[in-house]
Amino acid sequence: MGYIYGILPPMPPLRPFEGITPVKPHITLVKLKRPVKTELRYRQFVVRLGPVVLLPSVTKPRYIALKVEPYGELAALRTLLLASLGEAVEERYTEFKPHLSVYAIRLKHPTNEDLAPAIEETSKYVGTAFEVKAIHLIDTTGGVYLSLYTLPLYA
Repeated sequence: MGYIYGILPPMPPLRPFEGITPVKPHITLVKLKRPVKTELRYRQFVVRLGPVVLLPSVTKPRYIALKVEPYGELAALRTLLLASLGEAVEERYTEFKPHLSVYAIRLKHPTNEDLAPAIEETSKYVGTAFEVKAIHLIDTTGGVYLSLYTLPLYA
């Protein structure tokens, strides 16, 4: 991995399961080729965590996440970031699907039974809401998810 601009929600660390490792909970807005500080103006807003999703697909799950709403606020903030970061942006997927990543699946062919404990743990957060007061430039190298720079949003 590399660098992202994202949201770090106020969540406690999640417990690990066999072959399923917690990641620092985060919402990726933009992936970057290199760390770049930027400035932009955007308002604070509230996000709500929706249903559990398996990414990139149910048939080949590599991550367990929660859908995140409101799509419009997250997409608008992402659009501003894309415009301000220019050629530093590294995107693999064209469709933006806002989600809160919580677990990495390290099993080659996980069964529903393998995933059930982590999905149950993740489900505890469905319906949770929190205020987004800042976005972060995050170093994701080695899975540490270290905030290098904080960009506050205005009230």
